[in-house]
Amino acid sequence: MGEDLNLSRRKFMLGGLATAVAAGTGLLTGCSTQAAAPADNEPAKPAEQWDTEADVVIVGFGCAGGGAAVSAADAGASVLVLESMPIPGGTSRVSGGALWVPANPLMKKQGIPDSIEEGRQYMLKGNDGQVDEELIDAYLENGPKVVEYLMSNLGLEFNFGYPDYHPEWPGGKRLGRSISPSYKGKASGEALMAALYDYSVAKGVRFAFNTHAKKLIKDEAGQVIGVFAYQDGKEIRVKAKKGVILATGGYEWDKELLKTFQRGPVEASVAFNPGSGGGIYGCGDGLRMAIDAGAALSNMNESWGLMVYLLPGWEEEVANYRNNAKEYKKSTWKTIIGDWFLWRGKPGTIIVNKDGKRFMNEASDYDTSVYPLYERDTYGEKRWRNLPAFVIADSVQWSKYGIAGAKGDNVPPYITKADTLAELAQKLGIDPKGLEETVAEFNKYASQTPPKDPYFHRGESYFDRFASGDYAMAQADPENPACTLAPLTKGPYYGIQIHSANCGTCGGPRINSKAQVIDVYGKVIPGLYAAGNVAGVGGPGITYHGPGNPVGGGVIFGYIAGLDAAQRA
Repeated sequence: MGEDLNLSRRKFMLGGLATAVAAGTGLLTGCSTQAAAPADNEPAKPAEQWDTEADVVIVGFGCAGGGAAVSAADAGASVLVLESMPIPGGTSRVSGGALWVPANPLMKKQGIPDSIEEGRQYMLKGNDGQVDEELIDAYLENGPKVVEYLMSNLGLEFNFGYPDYHPEWPGGKRLGRSISPSYKGKASGEALMAALYDYSVAKGVRFAFNTHAKKLIKDEAGQVIGVFAYQDGKEIRVKAKKGVILATGGYEWDKELLKTFQRGPVEASVAFNPGSGGGIYGCGDGLRMAIDAGAALSNMNESWGLMVYLLPGWEEEVANYRNNAKEYKKSTWKTIIGDWFLWRGKPGTIIVNKDGKRFMNEASDYDTSVYPLYERDTYGEKRWRNLPAFVIADSVQWSKYGIAGAKGDNVPPYITKADTLAELAQKLGIDPKGLEETVAEFNKYASQTPPKDPYFHRGESYFDRFASGDYAMAQADPENPACTLAPLTKGPYYGIQIHSANCGTCGGPRINSKAQVIDVYGKVIPGLYAAGNVAGVGGPGITYHGPGNPVGGGVIFGYIAGLDAAQRA
């Protein structure tokens, strides 16, 4: 068998994980392939025609691929990772890296009460029956074990992060389930992926970088036994003696897939996921491979949604980034500003539609905040009622917090400024009367002691106050909604349009509690697994339960997949 692949445990490091991807994420707009994939699922080739082989072949090395690699290797399997990027980590590397895990070991150590049953109650509340309960049970039962494994075997350390996104729900918690990693001086997603990569290397896992998996290979019995991939434009055949695990990430930048499956327009993404698109990432190649293999689909209209600012020149910067993807070292992204910089939950800020009307709780978590954008006007114009949307702030808020990374005397051209609300509305294309009426009504309640929001309940949730509002005010008085609610009373006023986006899709092939892919007839596709954003798992489900839910789900189900694949006969 040939071994001319770029298969190396250490050869391609780009400075190793020390060349950390910065907080901004890389973005790419379209999809392309270097070579056409085989037309049909081909039967097994004679052994001499395989270019390389391993017990377990993993496509992609983000948090899901990392979880799969370490568990499979520890179970004694030989492991090969096919990674389309020139470096390991994908979107997970530039993420916050937190894991959301109920009843985790840190909570137990610190005496914070929690239980699997409370976690289950909380997760069922958020999913409205839209996810297989066996996946929730698998997540909850394996989560604490996986965290303990990461600490004991990989040397990861964790600290407590943010509260659950809905701590007021039955089973919700204000502290403990969201845990943030650190490792050898690194933090966040870089820490998590460095630990997973280092341990994988130490365990003998092989990596093929710049290698784009395009199609699964089945034998005559319908079992997945390998992968067609491309490296430097050359087709290669990779044999998987025990199983193939899809961990490619989602389809965040595939316009056709987004249009086909998502509930409304998705204008951009902050995902930088591996995919396997010939140097074009976030294109859904893992999804296409699974569909081609006969997989049933689940959760396809769901994303980890968020709002973004799209600053002038963003499309050009995306195109430039796409063209130079193979030279990627760190993100220099400047023109797509993610939800965490919107400051939409700070006092003195509201969000309105073009009619000048509020339509949401501005302080809600970033996934929840996107749902109202996709409300349809079912009478008259039949349009997206809340698109476009706009952040509006008064001068007090602007001076203290700002929006879109600007504040005070720094008023860049993409920020609209006006002395009055009516003038601001006119400049932004908002109905002036509607905006004035909305602000007057908002101010009436926001000026009370304590302030109120009877229409959208802003500030009533602990998450609103602690995570979205003024942090210092929340620490001083965690129960006072004034940390997120204040009237807009002093001009000049500031505004900017916001756009619908995501930080990852969360639909794909349906899986069971062992992360095995299920076909359209409800049967397991032998030898095929999926985990992370490529799988139809979500968190699992349709709700972002808390900070670290996608990463937690990726690592957990990746771990499950790797272990089960390694143990196959």
